Amino acid sequence: MGYRLGRPGLLLALFAALVWQGSAHAVEFTFPYGDEGITGVLNSTITAGAQWRMQERSQSLVGKANLDPNVCGRKANGTPLYQSCQGLFRAQTYPAARLSEVPGQFSNNFDDGNLNYDKGDLTQAPIKLTQDLTLNYGDYGFFARALYFYDLVNNDFTENHPNRITKDNYLQVGNAVTALQNLPLPRTDSRPCDAARNPLGLPCSILYGPGAQVNSKRTDAATLRQIGQNFQLLDAVFYGKAPLPFDRELTYKLGRQTINWGESTLLVINSVNQAQPVNANNFLRTGFAVEEVFTPQTSAFGSFEPFENATIEAYYQFEWQPVEIPAPGSYFSFADLGTDNAGNFATISFGGAAEDADGKGRLIDNPLSGLTDTSLQAQRLPDNEPDRFGLSNQYGISLKYFAEWLNNGTELGFYFMNYHSKLPYISTYASIDSCGRYSRSTLQFLADCPGIPLLASLTNPNDPDSYRIDPATGQTKTVNDYSAVPFDSAKLQFEYPKNIKMLGVSFNTTLGEYSIQGEVAYRPNMPLQVDLEDLLFGAFGPTLSLCQNPTVGGTPCAGTGNGTGLALGALPPQLQAALGPLVDSLGGNINAVGGIGTDANGNPVLYPGSDYVVDANGTPGAYNDTFDLLVGHMTGSSRSFPSFIIPYRGGAVGENPGSDPTRPYDHNNPGYIRGYEQLGVYQFNFGATQVLGATDNWIGADQILGVLEVGGTWIPDLPPLDVLQFEAPGTYTHASAGADGSGSYYTDATRRQACSTNPTCSYGPDGLRFNPHQADLSLYPDKFSWGYRIISIIRYESVFPGISFQPQIIWQHDMNGTAPQPLDTNFVEGRKTASINFEVRYKSSLSINPGYTWFTGGKGASNLYRDRDFAQLYVRYQF
Repeated sequence: MGYRLGRPGLLLALFAALVWQGSAHAVEFTFPYGDEGITGVLNSTITAGAQWRMQERSQSLVGKANLDPNVCGRKANGTPLYQSCQGLFRAQTYPAARLSEVPGQFSNNFDDGNLNYDKGDLTQAPIKLTQDLTLNYGDYGFFARALYFYDLVNNDFTENHPNRITKDNYLQVGNAVTALQNLPLPRTDSRPCDAARNPLGLPCSILYGPGAQVNSKRTDAATLRQIGQNFQLLDAVFYGKAPLPFDRELTYKLGRQTINWGESTLLVINSVNQAQPVNANNFLRTGFAVEEVFTPQTSAFGSFEPFENATIEAYYQFEWQPVEIPAPGSYFSFADLGTDNAGNFATISFGGAAEDADGKGRLIDNPLSGLTDTSLQAQRLPDNEPDRFGLSNQYGISLKYFAEWLNNGTELGFYFMNYHSKLPYISTYASIDSCGRYSRSTLQFLADCPGIPLLASLTNPNDPDSYRIDPATGQTKTVNDYSAVPFDSAKLQFEYPKNIKMLGVSFNTTLGEYSIQGEVAYRPNMPLQVDLEDLLFGAFGPTLSLCQNPTVGGTPCAGTGNGTGLALGALPPQLQAALGPLVDSLGGNINAVGGIGTDANGNPVLYPGSDYVVDANGTPGAYNDTFDLLVGHMTGSSRSFPSFIIPYRGGAVGENPGSDPTRPYDHNNPGYIRGYEQLGVYQFNFGATQVLGATDNWIGADQILGVLEVGGTWIPDLPPLDVLQFEAPGTYTHASAGADGSGSYYTDATRRQACSTNPTCSYGPDGLRFNPHQADLSLYPDKFSWGYRIISIIRYESVFPGISFQPQIIWQHDMNGTAPQPLDTNFVEGRKTASINFEVRYKSSLSINPGYTWFTGGKGASNLYRDRDFAQLYVRYQF
């Protein structure tokens, strides 16, 4: 995993070789040109530092299968038990209960950064050169800034994946299953075991559950560019002045530049100051400088004074760049996918499956895999971005007015912006239609899905790739020809909504010894990220059947446990021959009972029917909504995946169209599910600043600077939770009822939250739900959220000859409420962060800066940094 404590010696030795003795001066020069010449100044800064993890990893912030790869696996003797933690009958709820009760996070998609670094490891060790150049000629000038960094830790890093299936290990992992272990049905539809795993030569297949420990070199190009090494051109701007009519003057700037509006200090996200994106990797790099945090954009900027005490500013941007969130797998990463196309897949289980980037884990260890070859992975499509360069339609205008008559002088600001989001949003594309979507009975299903693994293996045993090939043409079939539950055909994509409007006002004044400032920003069409689990549930709408709708095909589904399920004599001859002995052993009970499965002890049992019920007495619903698959019961998609986003937009849950794989995956594809809703959002920011001189404080400092910032986010029309949920940290299961009974439909008041608008909402626990456990509803976003920040900078000058000392303390506390993603960067209820850094400076050129940061607070697993306290040390030399 990470580097250990001895590494800084090399780092500091390299730095010492770069720093020479003597006083430091910027390089000043003049080129002879014209009457005055061109004057220039070149400033250079070398920074070298190191950072260490100071806390043990919290199990609650690591995916369950990354803690225990066999969490959803088999008994010690190899017989089936937890079947990938998914029930196949209404009464089979123990797999979900198993997943709910074991430690860990209900997702493997948010823990790579946590797994890569142990307590005591070096998490980064960057060396960085920053230079800026200023050229002036009369009223004209040019300014440029660039940086280069090389991270000794992260540029050559071995990542830790405790449970992964790869193209190199897929024949060695998973469960080697012989006929003696494979209840209730023999499996000949998956990959054959090699001789080393099957010394007795018995019929043997690999069914995939656990993977293996994989330590692999970091190779993702986008990730390496963000945290390994890179050259960044920041500013490159020409500026000057030009006369205007009526004795006015235009000040202008052309090129890559930052445009800073408003009064925010730390609470920048969703503030007035949105003209340029934040680079979080620069911000989180040890020894960062403020000017590196915002990525300059190519813009034309101008300002002039239309009348006394007033200034009009305006800009138009010719460039768009996204926010750079913490790179996947870096110490501060909170997701295993990043911006700029970093990362290419997501695991679509609830933390119980192995990572399988190559999709080799087919078939999974669940009887249902006889119907589908899913590997429980969703492909990430290339990001859908605005054009990076050109006429972007991003612009802004502001009026600033100094009101002498207000409180002895107050600066007022008024702002308008039209911009494209720099923050990413995740949208999904639905799976393609299941081959059994319109099936109403077992026999119709078998006729509709002749290419599923269970049937294909009758003629091509132990050849899981054969059912993807059409024997008549030799061509690869479409997914719905061989998969009744085509999870893997669902896709996700990062998007950046366009033409967001922002209206803002600000003020800055004094009150006694305090400088008081504030702003309000309103966006009438602010995109908010819809809950990711709900988007996936919407994407899975086409995967099962339409049994929730009794009018499809003119008749309800056949039902289960009612004597009409399986008619063995009508099955295809080869399937009848394969199933005959098992069915004969069950006698006449097969049609009166729902199906064959395992119980919580791994024993084969007969499960009753799974049609939905409406009360604790098991009273049947208005119609049947299942049919028999022998190894399980097929139900309607709305019962297994009761999404909220589909009915919120006017659709019928479980009946949304599947994606068309013959068409481009864009907004015109019928399977596209937009990942955000646009609502009116207010952002408030108020602050106070005080400066105390040497005679004004009791701790003997030469100066104390104190800043208080209070902010809030208000979303007046945020929908109720039983109508729609938005994404927030820690919500890694769905907001509907869990298969284990959590949040279930027990009263009419809880029905909509439990099942959305699904008409076949089943009372109590229901093993046919895909959601194992209801998410903690208290973690979802609130209409109003707020918090505060305190900054204190204490300066002691010339404590010793030429040596000054400057502690800096930052306290951040999110008091109440959680803002929806991507605004949760500002507020997650109860979250607290404390940072203290000490600058020991020699003259004005050399400084040594140790520091420590604590992360604490937050409800449940909502504070994703709760176990990532760190210490750091960096040295900075300016010349």
